[in-house]
Amino acid sequence: MQITSDTRRALRRSMIGSALGLSALANPTPAHARPTGPERMCEVYPESPDCSGRLVTCATCHDSTDPPSWNAYGASVMAALHDGASGGDFDQQLGAALRAIELEDADGDGVPNLDELQLGTNPGNPDSLWSPPKPPTADDNPWYRLGGYDAAFALQRVSVLYCGHSASFETRTELAALDVDAQREQVHSVLSACLDSEYWRHAGLSRLADRRIRPVLALGPDSQVQLGPARSVLADYEWDYRLWRYVLTDDRDMRELLTAQYHVVDDGSGGLMPVEGAIMPDIEIAPGFFNGGQPLAPEHRAGMITTQWFIVLNTMFSGLPRTTAAQAYRSYLGMDLSRDEGILPVPGEPVDIDNKGVAAPACAQCHTTLDPLAYAFAYYVGLESMLPGSGGTYLPERPMNMIEGWDPQQQRSVVLGQPVDDVVQWAAVAAESPNFRRTMAETFLSHALDRHLGPGEYAELAELTDSLLTDGYSANRLIHRIVDTDAFGAP
Repeated sequence: MQITSDTRRALRRSMIGSALGLSALANPTPAHARPTGPERMCEVYPESPDCSGRLVTCATCHDSTDPPSWNAYGASVMAALHDGASGGDFDQQLGAALRAIELEDADGDGVPNLDELQLGTNPGNPDSLWSPPKPPTADDNPWYRLGGYDAAFALQRVSVLYCGHSASFETRTELAALDVDAQREQVHSVLSACLDSEYWRHAGLSRLADRRIRPVLALGPDSQVQLGPARSVLADYEWDYRLWRYVLTDDRDMRELLTAQYHVVDDGSGGLMPVEGAIMPDIEIAPGFFNGGQPLAPEHRAGMITTQWFIVLNTMFSGLPRTTAAQAYRSYLGMDLSRDEGILPVPGEPVDIDNKGVAAPACAQCHTTLDPLAYAFAYYVGLESMLPGSGGTYLPERPMNMIEGWDPQQQRSVVLGQPVDDVVQWAAVAAESPNFRRTMAETFLSHALDRHLGPGEYAELAELTDSLLTDGYSANRLIHRIVDTDAFGAP
């Protein structure tokens, strides 16, 4: 499958690590300048894993960004830039500088810089090494069929991951009697049944949401912790899990994780069904007082990033909900600002509207992106109101009440370089982005392999990312494609 140019271009714009280092190597730019290093680097190495399947990080060239220090590769790039510094600027010189040191081995690990960039290992870190795995043999695995994809292993993996139990001896014996094509068909037949199983729809799929939802027993629907006369139930995260499970089953469009303006309830027969409108608080926390539900008006909803639990847990007492925006950015666009991922500076930012000191040099590089991401979330109530049931609701005057000097015309959100008027637009831009597709593809692929991706596997990730466009953003179809990958069928 061909990796689309739109995917590659959008991923380049999100790759900030080498920009933060490489831009500083040549002509240092103000904190508000948009980094250009990643795009230049990806023009030179468009097929490298960092340009077609994942994000560059600062570690490509840096040991530290504050204070700045460079690893061996970064130092080599700096030297090459200085050697060619007469005439031209950083953007013009970087490509030549990278080419000039391709055959060098900056970190002394025995692998040239170019080979490391093409493999996906770090040319500035001698501990970042990779060797192709030794192909398994029949002695290693009695079910292995010499010649490539191990259908018996894939069947077992499918059964455990998506059905919650091992394949039976009888099922494996039947598989072994089939020819290669029939074996593949049988694996997919079992997978289809597993994706419709009680285990996957309830337990297995829910675990993929844990880091995004971050349930806290002491603050959730079953909490028995007392805060004075009331239980400490801030919201009901079961609404979040139901929405996640509903959207990611039955070939539904996974973009609705960010765009759904409905919520989901149990249908009474073990299934799930969407419900419209505001859902009033339904958990009694003290006599006559209730919390939970989904009281937010539907027109202000944006799927998983505006549930009552998501807003209350992340916003808490913040006037400008930076944590809320950062969690949405990390969870659904795959970029962790605390790791200098996904920095796309907005000119003039940060203005430090709430006087938190974020314009200081050590903070500004992240907050040039984070603060504009967060402005739209400032209209959603966190925990500042003591009224039960008010958390997660929309209050137009909230930022003016919480932040002196707030100007709705000036404090407009920007996500992935695009200005938006509110969280609903924020989520729509995010849901249509290649970053969202890559994040969801990587979520399911990493889960299937039970590990982070390794060098040599990012090309497959890029293909899976693009497949969502043709497969209607279906999680089930994505999983079927994952099961067909070489990585899934390799013991």
